[in-house]
Amino acid sequence: MTHIFNGFKNNEKVRGLHLEKINKVKINGLNRPLAIDIQAEIVIDWSKEKVWQKQYRLEIMYDGKCIFKEEKREESKKCTWIKLPPTFAYENREQFIAKLFIEDGNGQVVELEKAFYSINPHLGAADWITRLDNPIKKEYEYFKEERSIILERSFLIEKELQTAFIDLSGLGYYTLKVNGKRVHDTYLTSDVTNYEWTVYYDTFEISSYLQQGENVIQVELGNGWYNPAPIHILGKYNIRKHLAIGRPCLLAQLTINYRNNETETISTDTNWQAKFGHLLANDVYIGETYIDTIENKTAQTVIINGPSGQLMPSTIPKIRRTKKFIPKLLRQQRNMQIYDVTELISGQISITVNPSFVGILKISYAEKIDVAGELDFTTSISGTYGMSDEQNQINYDDPIIQIDRICKTKNTILHFENEYTYHSFRYLKIEVENMEVFPNQLIDNLCAYKVHTDLEKIATFTSSNQKLNALWQAGINTKLNNIHSYFEDCSRERFGYGGDIVALLHSQVVSFDVKNLLEKVFVDFANNQTVHGGITQTAPYVGIMTHGPSNGAGSIGWQLVFPEIAQTLLNNYQSLAFIKSHQSELEKHIDYLLNFDYDYIKYCCLGDWGSSDTVIINKKVHTPDQLFCTATMYAVILHSYLRLFEQIDQDNTRVERLRHTIVNIKNQIVKAFYHEAGYFASGTQSSYIFALYGQLFEENKALITRNLLALLEEKQWILTMGIFGMSWAYDLLPTLDQNTTIYNWLTLDSKESYQGMLESGNKVLSEYFPVTPTTDVQEASSINHAMFSSYSAWFIQELVGLKLSGNHDFLTIQPFFAKELKDVSGKIESYYGTISLIWEQQAADTYIVKVHIPIGLSYAVKENAGQIIRIQEDKFVEGIHELTINYQVPPQ
Repeated sequence: MTHIFNGFKNNEKVRGLHLEKINKVKINGLNRPLAIDIQAEIVIDWSKEKVWQKQYRLEIMYDGKCIFKEEKREESKKCTWIKLPPTFAYENREQFIAKLFIEDGNGQVVELEKAFYSINPHLGAADWITRLDNPIKKEYEYFKEERSIILERSFLIEKELQTAFIDLSGLGYYTLKVNGKRVHDTYLTSDVTNYEWTVYYDTFEISSYLQQGENVIQVELGNGWYNPAPIHILGKYNIRKHLAIGRPCLLAQLTINYRNNETETISTDTNWQAKFGHLLANDVYIGETYIDTIENKTAQTVIINGPSGQLMPSTIPKIRRTKKFIPKLLRQQRNMQIYDVTELISGQISITVNPSFVGILKISYAEKIDVAGELDFTTSISGTYGMSDEQNQINYDDPIIQIDRICKTKNTILHFENEYTYHSFRYLKIEVENMEVFPNQLIDNLCAYKVHTDLEKIATFTSSNQKLNALWQAGINTKLNNIHSYFEDCSRERFGYGGDIVALLHSQVVSFDVKNLLEKVFVDFANNQTVHGGITQTAPYVGIMTHGPSNGAGSIGWQLVFPEIAQTLLNNYQSLAFIKSHQSELEKHIDYLLNFDYDYIKYCCLGDWGSSDTVIINKKVHTPDQLFCTATMYAVILHSYLRLFEQIDQDNTRVERLRHTIVNIKNQIVKAFYHEAGYFASGTQSSYIFALYGQLFEENKALITRNLLALLEEKQWILTMGIFGMSWAYDLLPTLDQNTTIYNWLTLDSKESYQGMLESGNKVLSEYFPVTPTTDVQEASSINHAMFSSYSAWFIQELVGLKLSGNHDFLTIQPFFAKELKDVSGKIESYYGTISLIWEQQAADTYIVKVHIPIGLSYAVKENAGQIIRIQEDKFVEGIHELTINYQVPPQ
């Protein structure tokens, strides 16, 4: 078969990857695009396909006809943003086929096809249902045992099946089974958000699970974040008072398409049966209680008013078990065993209990052990119960310790695994209640699993320095440990703090494919925007507004998350249509910020949070030069908005207002805080970085820079900035030719450094650097906290030396050769394909760099100060430039 392509034809050598075959084409970032909003912009991405592309043609087919066509003759991105004709309307879920014809430099054509489906327009006709239990339960009754809710529906199939789709939202979390088989490999399934505004649903094609005759769909519901316990997080925040909550409930619709063109629809209603699961309790912070008996009593299914949010198809990666561990037995004593997972994870366990045992197993989880080998819960306690109840044996000030319980009543094998919670732990203790001796061969197949949103890694790094390799991996580990359908601060609090998101934003974008997740998180903050326009400290909002300028709003540095995510989506992912659709919320935020007098708002931030220079006076945290850093943060957030609106709407009247206000604020900051000797406020590291990042005093930038470098040398290259200052330092210091300073800091053997964090062997980062003497705050802080993992971008962009422009149209090659390193290698993904670089030291002053660059991607090789560059070889093989570069480096 000969394929005609833009007037060219191949030689009948077509490598076809067709509709039913697996390929790496993504529609809106999804490998299985079963619910696409065809009225909105659609992103088609085939960059993971290793095919040489000189030109391509894209056709979108519907009902055998081409409704959209795009052709590009030059080497171009393997990704495109399209909009289908607005006149197209549909009444049901419809199938579309994206056909790609890709011609390589030899005239051969590769064909790729990916089917995608429109949104089910009838899902809103389904009812929210639940099991009828006590509808007016008091808060303290939450801790009484109550079996998990199971809702199921039987139905017959008597005709030849073509396809079967189920759309469902199960809140808080759900597990879907069809004819007894689990449909998904995900856990903690259901995207967490503010359910008053948005409710996400999932879509599955389940025809392979169905059979002729009787079928059963079963959905078990976990409490999740829709029905959390009324505990007091951090000892004071009862999140039930602020989240959109309710009884666990289900909305679903099954659409069965038969080969005779008939369609059958089954929606949630009172025809579904309500049953009782094996879980007696489940909570995201506490754990799960499991019993092996089945409760067969009758139950009523009722229709309720579910959450009020708009139903939206989920687009983010789901939460999966990504790595398995076999915990090592550390010791056994009387009626308990203690195990070491060997790495600190956010995860779940599975365990099998011997048939001969009858009784209760209690499994406790901790991030560390004390000198006596006992579990130390200090760093993982999320809060207190906040109430007293004698019947349930809890007291107001009892700490929340992560605990699972297994109640075994029968002489049969019992298998337990977590479903609706995850724990932050390295160590676990298994106790046998009411027994003095731990029975022999009591348990088997004990496993631990790392559980997190399954983001695709788009960068790799390795080097001859094992410290650097361990630090890179610790950053990746900690980031993923704290992503469960949104970016969390730590595995103890589990809140989506805007400040942490800002500090890590650059490194997240470099490390993972986060486009869809960033859009979802941006919407989370937009949904929680206050009536006056403020952005909350966390999304979903949980009641925290420390140093916020008005009711419900977060501190200014944490509100920076809104324009910064918008800019990242615009510049890195070309999401202009998405940003424009939310322009009104962005404008509302600008108006909110500009309505404050500078003399008031300059106090409304926490400054450079997490700095090692922080002091505690009268039990109150004071970050370094807090007033100056807060005032500067106000200028930073306004400048972020100025850059954004100069791109998306430069004629907006707010642009000129922003320019005028920024100049005025900078003048006031300089007048109040600048010293003629060349520093701001008291001259802490944080103040220098904030001044440079905020571009406060450009005419004296050289003097301020010299003073900063002198201070760093005086501190022996120990960086003491907080989360903002540290993140910005990794961006700013390379522009000052200070990569050596960063390298020295990252490899520093000191208690006060990253290497001090890694001494524990946990393979993750901590909330604070282990400085001496430690404060009470640091002693009780999280040791599974991602806020200082912002260095990941520096590893790739400076040490490896691969820096992509925001829209992936230009690559800068500029490696930093640290004198202690013999070799470094790394890869990054682009819209053109995979880019890889390896550099090796050939002699004391000579380095050879080999780079593979996909065709079509423009690039430039740049030198660092004093280096001499010679292109040794530049050849082209199958769509890839293989570039060999010789660098001559002057002595450091």
